[in-house]
Amino acid sequence: MTKPVRFDPEAEAELEAAAAWYESHRSGFSAKLLDAVAAATDRLSDGARRHPLVPGVRPALGIRRVRLRRFPLAVVFIELESEIRVLAVAHTRRRPLYWKRRLGALR
Repeated sequence: MTKPVRFDPEAEAELEAAAAWYESHRSGFSAKLLDAVAAATDRLSDGARRHPLVPGVRPALGIRRVRLRRFPLAVVFIELESEIRVLAVAHTRRRPLYWKRRLGALR
């Protein structure tokens, strides 16, 4: 069964900021980024548990990530009973795990 994918507001804002940054540096790249995110979220809804747990986060929380192709970004998510919740669209090389402060809202 495929589950719907829902972006937290912070993750949505991160995606919008990343798209704006890429577009300002190279015309048309925001569309490529959005396509990469759409492909990643399609892979999530078809098998979220195939993706690795995020290192540095307690495994029991079940926080996983899928890296984007062509971009140094990852979609950080948790699979819940009724949906897949995207917690962050995070750069893979800058400020690792900055989004962990958001995990308090999961409890």
